[in-house]
Amino acid sequence: MTTTNYLDLDINKLFEEHTIKEIEGIQKKIQYESDRKKIELRTLVGERYRDLILAADTIGKMKITSERVINRIFSIEDKFGELRNKYLIGFKLDPIQNEDNRHAEEIQDSIIIQIKILMDIPQHIWSSIENKDLLFATQLYLIAVHINYSLLFEVGSADLSIKYPIIFKQWDVVCQFKDIVFNECNAVLQSLDVKPESIANCLAALALLNGTSFPDLLEMLISMRNQTIKSIVTDENDNNVKSKVKSCIEILIQTINLIYSCFINTENKSNGLVSHYLIKIQNQEAYAILSQLDLNQELLEEFLPSVIKQHKPFLVEGSQNFSIPDLQKSIKSWLDWVSEFCNHEVTKLLNLIISIKGLYYVREEAVSINLPENWNSIWEELSLPKITFWVEFFQPLISHRVKNIINDKWMETTTSLKSDVINLLSKIIHDKFEYPEHDLRWFVWKDSPNDIPQKLTKNGGLDNKRSLLMKTKGYSPNIIKLCESFDTSLQALLADLEQYLYETEHVMSIKDNLLSTNISLISNSFSDRTEIQEHLQTVSTSMIEDFINFANTTCVNDKPEHGKRDINAVVMARFLLALTTLSSNLNKCFTLSKVSGLTITNAKWQLVCDKLKEKSISMWSVWAKTYRTKIGEHKDKFISKEPLDGYPIHLVISEWEKVTIEEDSGEGKRIKSEILVPYQPSIQLQKFLTAINKDLNKVIPHTLPKKVLHEIIEDVATELLNHYLTTSSNTNLTQKQAFQVLFDIKYFSLLMIPRENKTLSDLSIKACDSVLSKIDPFDYDVFNPFVHNNVKKSVQRSLLILGNLVPHLEQLHSILGARSEYSNAEGVKSDLPSVLALCSGAPWFPPLTVTAPVRNLPLVTVTLPTEKTQRKKVTTKETTKSDSAGATIKSGAAAFFGAMGSDWFSSS
Repeated sequence: MTTTNYLDLDINKLFEEHTIKEIEGIQKKIQYESDRKKIELRTLVGERYRDLILAADTIGKMKITSERVINRIFSIEDKFGELRNKYLIGFKLDPIQNEDNRHAEEIQDSIIIQIKILMDIPQHIWSSIENKDLLFATQLYLIAVHINYSLLFEVGSADLSIKYPIIFKQWDVVCQFKDIVFNECNAVLQSLDVKPESIANCLAALALLNGTSFPDLLEMLISMRNQTIKSIVTDENDNNVKSKVKSCIEILIQTINLIYSCFINTENKSNGLVSHYLIKIQNQEAYAILSQLDLNQELLEEFLPSVIKQHKPFLVEGSQNFSIPDLQKSIKSWLDWVSEFCNHEVTKLLNLIISIKGLYYVREEAVSINLPENWNSIWEELSLPKITFWVEFFQPLISHRVKNIINDKWMETTTSLKSDVINLLSKIIHDKFEYPEHDLRWFVWKDSPNDIPQKLTKNGGLDNKRSLLMKTKGYSPNIIKLCESFDTSLQALLADLEQYLYETEHVMSIKDNLLSTNISLISNSFSDRTEIQEHLQTVSTSMIEDFINFANTTCVNDKPEHGKRDINAVVMARFLLALTTLSSNLNKCFTLSKVSGLTITNAKWQLVCDKLKEKSISMWSVWAKTYRTKIGEHKDKFISKEPLDGYPIHLVISEWEKVTIEEDSGEGKRIKSEILVPYQPSIQLQKFLTAINKDLNKVIPHTLPKKVLHEIIEDVATELLNHYLTTSSNTNLTQKQAFQVLFDIKYFSLLMIPRENKTLSDLSIKACDSVLSKIDPFDYDVFNPFVHNNVKKSVQRSLLILGNLVPHLEQLHSILGARSEYSNAEGVKSDLPSVLALCSGAPWFPPLTVTAPVRNLPLVTVTLPTEKTQRKKVTTKETTKSDSAGATIKSGAAAFFGAMGSDWFSSS
């Protein structure tokens, strides 16, 4: 089927004669043919009618352009008509001077003199601009404008352009001065150091140039001064922060003074300088201004037309002042802007200062600014409360920045301290570390030339870091180093802060120059002193609490991140306590004062000290809890390694005392017999207590809080009592073993359990009763006095070595009494071992070891009962003396000095 037949196709026949596939083929051919026709048509139109389409578009654009040109021509004609009517209304032309009656020559001369003025006036305008007399420059510009319109009126626009084309060229030069003068006024209004006269001159020029009203002039003045402030504060320049803040305050003070001088009153001129300048020139004629220029006065007088001579172009329409409420409203709005600007931009500027000393110098520069002499009267006439910009807007920002610096410095100090603590705790857990903290014997018992200074300085008695004093308090070099590092971190902050709060470096200079100092500002220099000091105390307290929390959660928790829990507890306990005495700058954070060295009692500092001491005790308690495991290990190693009944007797029982007793046989004969009495604790118990004592000596026991030390002693006593109670109940002890166990229980009970500890006392009685069940009551009655006496002697002998395990020393002295004095048979007094008890009140060094002469055991007689008869006891004089001496109760001090006086300083 050809393409020519596509238009004549019968749809019904098509579906009758062809299949679906053939119909689809025909559809595709028709579509192809349609597309081809479209392309041919587009090509034909594009080639033949392209120029026609372009011409049509161009004609449409020309139509729009021509309409715009016609509209603008109409607007120009209307404008010229308005200007002509505006500048020619009100002229009174004398009939004699009417232009219609003037001769052609006179008109020619008038035009020439006006052209001369137009040619000379730009130079005079430039001179006035250079001299910053913008009001006079504006007057000259207005005269030139008037002359130009006068020429247009006299000659006509068409003739003027043909005959005097120079006038149009000169007018092009003069008309630019409007923008030039306007820009110069803005530049003067934004000047840093400017006088009220210059500002008033500019504002008057703007009022004359544009007819600006006084409220608009005020807004323009404020806006330009704001631009100046912004340029100083926000622009990047070489000025430092101190200079920028000072300039900013000076401009703010200057702006208020300018507003007052220009619009209110100055030197008894009411309504301000602007109104004064405008009133002064409003009646001036153009001739009076032109006569001031370097022009031929005779020619001006003769040929200048009266239209120019008598014209007064300097009248300003509208009110030349405004009410005080409007002025107040503008000033309040401006002060709101100042507040917002300072809070944002000045704050950013102050954030560049990272030290309080820098803020101090900023403040010193600011308070050195002198206020105008009439500052108070300015605010009185404005009927507004007096504002000192420094106090109102800048001092709070300075104070806020000081607080932030305190926060930052404290945060840096705390972070650095935490890092130092972590490093120390990571080191001291290693066995090869030469300065361990859990065993300070390397430090305390090592003599150093620095322990006692050879020469005491003037303030030597106030030195809290003497080597010997540090040893007595258990402050190792590691702890001292931590405190010194912490103290040094705070030193720079406090030095700057002390200068900021009290001006320590410039007190004398201010005193010497008191008459030349701005008193009103100096009185407000330290207005934030109390606020800053309270903030410092608050931050210091918060940071100390943060560090304590760090110690609790990181160092002494169940699974510390660094080091071992027991060692960490010892280090942190000592360090927290050392902060109260070794960190003088931490003390200063709460007691900072103007007088150096003056200590001020401060409740907050006392609370911090109490908290640090409390947390130190808490840390020691943590160590005491971890030490319980060590107590159990020592017990397993030395006491409960094997049951008593299966243990070799010579290892269980130490040397016993032989006591000879005499008894009456009933036939008049004296029978002597010997018995063995426990004389000292068992070897296992001695090893156990020695091991405990050795562990305590490692941590310098006199530095432990009494509460913690008593907890440890209770733990030791409880461990021993439970062990002996269990052992005696479950073990078949021989009577000899039972006597030794009973001796051990009585020994450490007397040594470590005070009367008021009801729980341990009852447990001790229970353990003794359990052991007594293994002993024959008859034998116990015989042995008990000797056992009791030997227990007291053993305790007395042990006080020097095991004094750390005695929680009730004074009470124990009263129980033991004075030393017994025994005499031998020959009546010669024999010396018993001298005992020097540990003095719990000595803070410098523990007691020294004292040797004693060899002890000769006395002969004690006693009557032993038999199973059949009760024999009469026979005692010697020495025995009676011994018993009475043992029963005597004396005070601890009397016992000590009695022993020293009777034995060591006797003649024997």
